[in-house]
Parts: sequence; C-alpha cells; structure tokens
Amino acid sequence: MERIIVGAVAAIIAAAAFIYFIKLLLLYVGGVRKTAEVVSVREPKQKMFVHRLRFEYDGKIVEHDDKTGYSQPFSVGDEREIICSKHKEDKFEYAAALKKNMVISLILVAMAILIVLRFAFFVTE
Repeated sequence: MERIIVGAVAAIIAAAAFIYFIKLLLLYVGGVRKTAEVVSVREPKQKMFVHRLRFEYDGKIVEHDDKTGYSQPFSVGDEREIICSKHKEDKFEYAAALKKNMVISLILVAMAILIVLRFAFFVTE
C-alpha cells in the first residue's frame, strides 16, 4: 500500500512540475524580451527584496514590482533583461531566473518519474 501512495504522490509532483515547466516555456518562447531598469528597492520582509522595474511595454513606459523576492538587492539604476508576456504588462520574469527555473522544473519532473518507476517496478512488498 505504501508503494502505491508514494508512487501516486510522485506522479502528482511530476505532473505539477511539468505543467509549471510548460507555463515557463510558453513565457520564454512567446514572451517579449525587454531591458528593464531598477528604479527602487524595498525590503517587505527581512532579507527579501522586491525591486520596482521600469520598462517600455506596448509603446509606453510602465513600472511594476517583481515577484521573485531576492535575498540580495539589485542596485538602483541597474539594467536587467526580462521576458514579458505579450498580453499582460505585469507578467514578467527575469531572463536568467526563467532559464534556471525551467531547468529546475525539468529536473524535478525527471526525479519524480524515477521515483514512480522505482516504486512501480522495483519495490516489492
């Protein structure tokens, strides 16, 4: 019974990680690359920094906070490459973080699939 439960949980984790990867991939492939300037930094929680970015979107200058929550602040005036959604100006990710999160989600999918296979075929009661 335990192996069925572990296999099912691993399958759910694999599915969720794969859906997250697809979401990131769609943003990466279908998004628009922009250069954004850091205009302010605030610390809503200790050791978690939120940056306000300014960039051009659809012919106008917009400012939005990132949703990443870095432990080290960027300097005001720094320029960062972001990838924006074509449909929503406030939906964006840092290009470097997006690539890293895509790799991490694929590794999570692979590990969860290996756990499913192990408990489905190689663990006996």
